[in-house]
Amino acid sequence: MEGSDLCYEIVKRALLGFVYSEAVASHYMRQVLEAVRYCHENDIIHRDIKPQCILLATVENSAPVKLGGFGSAIKVKGDKNIVGEECVVYDYRSGVGTNGRFYLKCDEHGRIGTSHFMAPEIVLRRPYGKPADVWSCGVLLYVLLTGTQPFLGTKEWLYESICSGHVNMTGRPWDVISSHAKDLLNKMLALNPKDRITVDETLDHPWIKERELCAPKMHLQETVDELTKFNARRKLKGAVIAAVSSPKWTNFYNDPNVDRGPDYDLEEVTSAGAVSMVLDSLDDIHCLTECPEHEREFLMSVLDDTHLHALLDVSTLCFSLKKTPKKLNLNVGISCSV
Repeated sequence: MEGSDLCYEIVKRALLGFVYSEAVASHYMRQVLEAVRYCHENDIIHRDIKPQCILLATVENSAPVKLGGFGSAIKVKGDKNIVGEECVVYDYRSGVGTNGRFYLKCDEHGRIGTSHFMAPEIVLRRPYGKPADVWSCGVLLYVLLTGTQPFLGTKEWLYESICSGHVNMTGRPWDVISSHAKDLLNKMLALNPKDRITVDETLDHPWIKERELCAPKMHLQETVDELTKFNARRKLKGAVIAAVSSPKWTNFYNDPNVDRGPDYDLEEVTSAGAVSMVLDSLDDIHCLTECPEHEREFLMSVLDDTHLHALLDVSTLCFSLKKTPKKLNLNVGISCSV
C-alpha cells in the first residue's frame, strides 16, 4: 500500500487543512467493516485488527481503505481449521452448531492479538470467534472518535480493565460526539459476545448506513490533537524495537570484548526482556497522564513500579547531559509531565 496507516493519514490530512469529522470516521469504518464482513463470510477470523492493519491504498485523498495484517488470521471450516487448533462447535446466540458458526479455544501457548485490542473472551481464554473481530473494530472506532484508547494499563491491569467492560464516554471530547456514534460503540464493545452486535448489524447501523444524516460533519480538532500524541507514542515504541533489532544491539550482547561492568548478568539482561521492560514503562507513563483520577489503586501501583523509575532516571540523566536535545524532547517531556 502506498498510503500510511489510517491514524497517520488522518493527522497528516488535518494538518493540510482537510476536515476530520464523524462523517469521515464513518466513511473509513464502513470500509473496514465491509472488509471484515468479507472475511467472516469466508469463515476467516482476523484476530489482530488495530490501526497498523488499516492502510490507505494510495496517497490520493480519495484512496480506499484496505485491511492488512493477516499474520494471526485463521480460517475455520466445519470442525477443523488450517493450523490445527482445537475448534469448538459452539454458538453464543442460538446454541451448539445450529447456524454454522464455529468458535475456537484460545491457544494453549498464550492469547492471540494485540493486548489493547483483545476481546474479553480472548483475555479470559474462553471460546472465541467472529465477535472478537467486532470488539477489536469497536476499539478502533473509539480511537478514531477520540484519539485515545478505551482501556489503559499494562499486563494484568490492562486485562482487568478490558474484562470490566467499562468504557468511558463522558467529558471531553465526548461532549461533541453524536448519540448515534456512542450507541454503535456500546453495541460493538458489549462485554458478553452473545450481546455484541455482528458485523452485518454494524453495517446496518444508522451511523454507518445513514452517514449523511447521522454522522456530524463538524471538525474534531481535539481528536486530531490526541491522535497526534497517539501516533507519537507508537513511533517511540517502534524506534525502541528498531533499535534493539539493529546489529549494534546484537553485537553488544554477543561481543566478549565489550566491557559491560561488574554487575552485568547475561542471563538477566536479554534484548527481549529489555524491550518488554521499556515498552511496559512507556505504557505506565501514558497511564499516569491519562488515567482517571479516581482510580487511585491503579495509579499508586504505577508510581511504585521500579522499572518505571529506572526509565525516568535514564530520561533525567540524558537531559542533564544535554545530549542531542532534539532526539530527547519526548523523553524530557515525559519526565516533566510525571
